[in-house]
Amino acid sequence: MMVLLPSLLLILACLSGSFGHEDLEKKVFVFPAANKKAAVELKASIPDPVTNFTVCMRFSSLQAKYYILFSYSTKPNSKAFQIIKPNPSQINLQIGGMTQIIVTRKVLTSEWQHICVAWNSTSGVVYFWHNGELLPRFVMKPGYKIGQNGTIFLGHNQDSWGKRESFVGEMADVNMWLRVLKPDEINLVKKNNEVPNSLVSWKALNYTVWGDVRVEEGLHQVS
Repeated sequence: MMVLLPSLLLILACLSGSFGHEDLEKKVFVFPAANKKAAVELKASIPDPVTNFTVCMRFSSLQAKYYILFSYSTKPNSKAFQIIKPNPSQINLQIGGMTQIIVTRKVLTSEWQHICVAWNSTSGVVYFWHNGELLPRFVMKPGYKIGQNGTIFLGHNQDSWGKRESFVGEMADVNMWLRVLKPDEINLVKKNNEVPNSLVSWKALNYTVWGDVRVEEGLHQVS
């Protein structure tokens, strides 16, 4: 029985994903193929309803079609908060079932992009930065509270697990705060400088890799 135990633990680890808790500065997640079960799950404790947040990330994709960048799902609402890229010149933001289409500057499909999205529950005002540029603000779900104890996925949605193909490309510098960052803080984040009190920090990331997603050295330039 003692001989079989290490092998059993190894099998269980493979079935449940690859775990990590580390500083990923100058590293990236590589999603190498359109796998229906390839994703990265981020571990974060969210015991209270979310009333304010800022999410920032950097990505480069080989896809010109629909894919999910960031998904926060709760048991009553699998689409509590999502960042979706339906095509090269558009990003869809979903909060509590409401969708807002954001038209961005068109870039090459494989070009690295940096985005930050921030939402204030009281006013419903949304701030969206694309490659450092603040786009016109808009309003979504004023007074709404996003549920607690949710699950965060990169490159996939828990609701479409095993159905929709995942993001293909590279992803890096994923950070999240439970407040609306100021413009000068967004500039710091874009340059990969530290902004304190983050819920999710790329420099201390607690995550589980599913499918064929790999952690590799980043070869892109940060500006």
